[in-house]
Amino acid sequence: MTLPTVLIIDDQIQSVTVLLQYFRGQAINVMVALDGMDGITKARQGQVDIILLDVSMPGMSGYETCRALKSDPATRRIPVIFLSGNSSIDHKLEGFSCGGVDYISKPFNSEEVLARIFVHFKYGITNDLKLNKFYAIVLSRESTLNEVSKNNKILAMAIEIMASKNLQWEGTIKLAHQLGVNEKKLTDLFKNQFGMTVSEYYITQRLEIAREQLATTKTQIQVISTDAGYQNASDFSRAFRARYGLGPREYRQACDKENKNRMPGVQ
Repeated sequence: MTLPTVLIIDDQIQSVTVLLQYFRGQAINVMVALDGMDGITKARQGQVDIILLDVSMPGMSGYETCRALKSDPATRRIPVIFLSGNSSIDHKLEGFSCGGVDYISKPFNSEEVLARIFVHFKYGITNDLKLNKFYAIVLSRESTLNEVSKNNKILAMAIEIMASKNLQWEGTIKLAHQLGVNEKKLTDLFKNQFGMTVSEYYITQRLEIAREQLATTKTQIQVISTDAGYQNASDFSRAFRARYGLGPREYRQACDKENKNRMPGVQ
């Protein structure tokens, strides 16, 4: 099985070292670039699946690097997650407007980094949440083979159920009973593997699908809200803002602005 590749673009050796420690023991290929130009070159040359990109770099900033990646057909589909010590709304807006899919504030922790990477892997969102390459890797932990197999099966079934568009979410207890396990067992599995509860995973997954719809379609926000499982658009807006730092309308406007900037002859 071809392993997924994460490209870290960050001029701060300390941050790179921390990230490398997070990935140690994981079956993941890691590439490192210490500046934007080198990062662009490596993204073009390698089979990169996701990019962790620092915002503040000398010479070519993270935002400039992201714009260059998104303007190149060879690299534009690679998800870019920004890393920054500045979590202000303006900085997040700038990151999303130039094509980033997420924004992780420093200092970060391993659970957050791995969870954010997982939900942005396109194979983890599409293809009916099948046991894809990164999903299989994230589930790998030190345990007996039988236990890993059993736990992976439970998690795979849980995620497949939660991926259904027609699912009426009734909470973790209901889902656990459907899978033949107790609530604590299912909660522990999700916390150990993804660093989040079952409900948090469900919300994160739905919000990520909504984010992609906002960025790539003209679907009404109310419809996207309903598809994400929110009957109240205000609740959806609050959840989206809490997750991404921007409201749905602000995020769409930022994406529209960037799309116009990419079109030749459009000012």
